[in-house]
Amino acid sequence: MTGWQRFFLLIVCIAFTLILWPQYDRAGLMFMLMAGLMWTCVIVILSVIINMFALYKLELLHRLISIVFLAALIASFLYYFPLEGGETPAARLAKGQWPTETDVRRGIKQLTFNFDFLRRGVHNEANYINQKMDDASDTVKDIKKTAKKKKEALEILVE
Repeated sequence: MTGWQRFFLLIVCIAFTLILWPQYDRAGLMFMLMAGLMWTCVIVILSVIINMFALYKLELLHRLISIVFLAALIASFLYYFPLEGGETPAARLAKGQWPTETDVRRGIKQLTFNFDFLRRGVHNEANYINQKMDDASDTVKDIKKTAKKKKEALEILVE
């Protein structure tokens, strides 16, 4: 397993932890940020050691190191990720409280952005940006009509 694969695994573990246990607050997000930075440093150091001693040639040892890395990563998230009420995911699992479908839905909702592409289109009147532009073009048309009427009135007066 390369360093990039370990880094991708780190991101996947962070995402799964945040999705499966969405009962976190600001401290939980700060923990994930700091844990992500710490595990990134561990990945870099581990990659340097593996390449320095050519441990990638010893396939069994390399796989064992990868399995230990994954186990330590998952254990650190389960035993130290702070949830509301001072609990951890490992404590909840020990009580038999497994993540439910509503927890997963809530976790996915917390990690996604709310872009409303269906109702906010370029040609939709509900789009506030286009309304301002349309109002400006209507104002320009009204001014042109008023100017044309004034010009016609002026031409009649001049004749």
